[in-house]
Amino acid sequence: MALTVTRARVKEKCGISGTTYDSTIDNLISEMAGVIEYFVRPEHIADTGNAGLQATLNLGATEIVCAEFMEQLAREPGASENIVIGDFALEPANGPAFFIRKQGWGRLRPYLKFDPAEGSTKVKAAKGKAPASQPELSL
Repeated sequence: MALTVTRARVKEKCGISGTTYDSTIDNLISEMAGVIEYFVRPEHIADTGNAGLQATLNLGATEIVCAEFMEQLAREPGASENIVIGDFALEPANGPAFFIRKQGWGRLRPYLKFDPAEGSTKVKAAKGKAPASQPELSL
């Protein structure tokens, strides 16, 4: 079973009620759903008997699409201004899109094929430590 991201859920999460952005959202879904699914291990995608897992995967994918949509809106002229209230500054790079993307990938993290943040699998398996004795190489 493939991941399911719907326009209705993206619009709901982004607070969009009109039809102005329907084609933009549809294009993002068709462009990104397959890419997101590629990073998830196939056994989790195929586990259709686990409704909770499927809901988690779909929610994570939806949040990632929402973040990309919000970033596209922020790139429109005049939309990416900094908000400063006293000492607190909210910039487009650390706004809601950043957090919802982080949340989406965080939900998917346990089910991903490989997490680039972890580094290579050799280092990950060794927990960053070298074995006690190194075999000698003969040339």
